[in-house]
Order: sequence, then C-alpha cells, then structure tokens
Amino acid sequence: MTRLAAHQRSDYLHFQSLNTRWGDNDAYGHVNNVLYYSWFDTAVNAFLINNAVLDIAHSPVIGLVIESQCNYFAPVSFPERVTIGLRVARMGNSSVCYEVAVFRDDAAQAAAQGHFVHVYVDRVSRRPASIPEAMRTLLATIVPPSYVSEPIMIQSALQQAVDEAIKSRRSIRAFLPDPVAREDIEAILEVAARAPSGTNTQPWKVYVLTGATKERLSAAILQAHDNPAEGVKHVEEYHYYPVQWNSPYIDRRRKVGWDLYALLQLTRENKAGMHAQHGRNYRFFDAPVGLMFTIDRSMERGSWLDYGMFLQNVMIAARGRGLDTCPQAAFTQYHRIIADVLQLPDNEMFVCGMSLGHADLDRIENTLVTEREPLPGFVKFVE
Repeated sequence: MTRLAAHQRSDYLHFQSLNTRWGDNDAYGHVNNVLYYSWFDTAVNAFLINNAVLDIAHSPVIGLVIESQCNYFAPVSFPERVTIGLRVARMGNSSVCYEVAVFRDDAAQAAAQGHFVHVYVDRVSRRPASIPEAMRTLLATIVPPSYVSEPIMIQSALQQAVDEAIKSRRSIRAFLPDPVAREDIEAILEVAARAPSGTNTQPWKVYVLTGATKERLSAAILQAHDNPAEGVKHVEEYHYYPVQWNSPYIDRRRKVGWDLYALLQLTRENKAGMHAQHGRNYRFFDAPVGLMFTIDRSMERGSWLDYGMFLQNVMIAARGRGLDTCPQAAFTQYHRIIADVLQLPDNEMFVCGMSLGHADLDRIENTLVTEREPLPGFVKFVE
C-alpha cells in the first residue's frame, strides 16, 4: 500500500488553534487517536458557528456526520498546542466533504490528516436539505483554487453516496402531499440528462405535471379505468411485457404482486379492492408531481435502451435529494387519453409515467422491499 504524504500548512485555508489536555494522553504518553476526530468536529463546527452560519440550538438545517477518517504521521503529546487546518474538498447540494489536518505548534508538516463528511438535514424531519446559502457562500471561501475547476471527493464517501442512492431506490406507492420545488425537479432532470445515448441522440422528452393538469389527466384515465365498457377500448401501443410468459419471470412477477396485496390485505377474491389499488397508479399514488415520458416515433430499439438509462438517472438523482419515485408502465394502456390531455404531437410516442415526491413512510405498502436474484443467477465470469 502506498503511504500518503503528509500535507503542508500552506495547503490549508482556515486554521483553528486548540490546547491539548493532560487527560488527552494515553498510556504511551501521546494523544489518543480518538481525540483527533474530536478535533476535526470542533474545528468544522467552530468555523461555522464563529461565522454565524450555524446556531446549534435553533438552525432549521443541521449537519450530521456520515463519515470521518484519519491518517497519522507523528505523535502529539500534552502540553503541545495544535493547529487544525481546514479546507473544503467537495460541496454538493446537501453534503460537504472537509479535509482536515493537525499541525503541532508551528510545524509546517501535518502530524495527522483526514476527512470529515457532513450531510445536511432538516432538524425536525431529518430529511436531506440543501445547504443554506449563507453557509455555502462561507464554505466556498475555503475551497482551494485547484479544487474549483477539478473538485474531488474521498473515494469511500463517493462510493457510499452512489451505492446508497441506488440501493435505497424503491417503487413508492403512497406519497405525502408535500410539494417538490421546481428547482429540484429541474436539477434532477438536468443531472439525468447526462445519461449515455447512442451518438448523443438524447431521445427523451419529459412532461412535468402538477396541479390542475395532473388532476385532469388522472380524472380522465380513471373514468375509463372504472368503466369496463370504456376500458377495453384502450390498449397499449407497444408491448411492455411478454405476450407469452415463462419462468423465472412470471414467478417473480406473481411474487411481487402477491407480496404487495398481502401487505394491503387484499385477497385473490377481492377483485374490487385490487382494481381500486391498481387505479391508484392513475392518481400518481397521491404524489405532487407526475412525469410523463415520450419518444420520437422514428427512434429504434437502441434509443429505448438509452431511455431506460435516462429513467434510472431520474430516480437516482431524486434519491440523492431525499425524494422518491415510482416508474409506471400502467399508464401505457391509456396513451390516447394522455396524448389528448397533453396535446402530444403526432410524432411523439408515450413511453411511461413516473410519480415523484416524498414517500409516506407510515403507509404499509411502502414497507415492501422486492427481492433481487443473487449474482450466480445472472452473472457468468468467462476467462
């Protein structure tokens, strides 16, 4: 393993001086390793408090530590005085990764260095929240110039953030009425548009539905859904599912369906209850935002593969902002109604819908976590 090089005092942009204490020394006569993490925490929060961007008792947005790490180069002992160097390595919408170093007295080279990651959340709900603007402005003053054009993130923190966004994505079937800010929707779609597409064709087009238009579409589809004579007139324009099912796909489909209905206490005989639950798709499961996706009819199968990557990006970017989604092929049956309400041009074909908002975690249906096939079931390593 390559040994890290100790940073220099000149690498840092803010400094906090601290006194060591008699009780900081361990049995070997130097400051115990765990104390360094306390110094990191103290330096970061003192910087924020002293610059009046954090009130630990009243600020509506607070930072929670999700990761810290330290490498040691030289021992520190009482009664030495230490200086903590601080800089921002990366700043996202709701997270900050600080790089922190410990310098002995007036030493130019770090005795220890590491990183400290804050994720900002609402004090009450503990949902991820945007970094307040005043805090963001302050933090920008300790971003090294070299990081402005080429920001970095500690690899383990990056992996954790990406993995968590992917693994925490679920199809949510009950949402809170809490609104989603337009700037958040725009940010999600802007990030999602970085999805790869063959020769950069970018075949996606998105209609964002809120308010009266969303309600009007829901009402029109439900009118057809609840009228058997009318419902049979509406068929999908393309086959999302196989015409002929076989194992293991039909088994997985049946299991997730019955797992959901079991949670909702809907028996096989309760056709009306199952019909009503299916109808909740068309109310976007009460989410405040409905997303409707279309593609140009001239595009071929490869562009539909590209579209799937775009849809995944939308869902992952939403998770990164503490939001939830439910991708919905259920809408495809009613593509003619959707085209009429949204006034789609003839060259646009409806792909699918998606609900976007905050999950109602008190609803039983949102406890469903679907199973995934273990790697040996779908992966083969060939050497």
